[in-house]
Amino acid sequence: METINVTIYNSEYKLRGDDVAAIRHAASLVDEQMKLVAKKAPMQPATTTAVLAALNTAEQLMVEQERSVEAQNRLVERLDRLSGALEELAAE
Repeated sequence: METINVTIYNSEYKLRGDDVAAIRHAASLVDEQMKLVAKKAPMQPATTTAVLAALNTAEQLMVEQERSVEAQNRLVERLDRLSGALEELAAE
């Protein structure tokens, strides 16, 4: 497990993990969200900015999870149709 330093919203954090690239990427996404929130609500304290950024990120995750479930359902339907078609061909 490696220790790395990241900067999120002008604060330094020492983080530990196995995938340094993933940690840096995650920190970059959090920093980006914090800055977007701060730009829209500049007078908010950092804790409020962090909570709003977390809520934005959670909402994005929920949207992506919904898309993933829908795509998976479409794939299952297509596979069921293909399986049925193959069974019909095999029965001929």
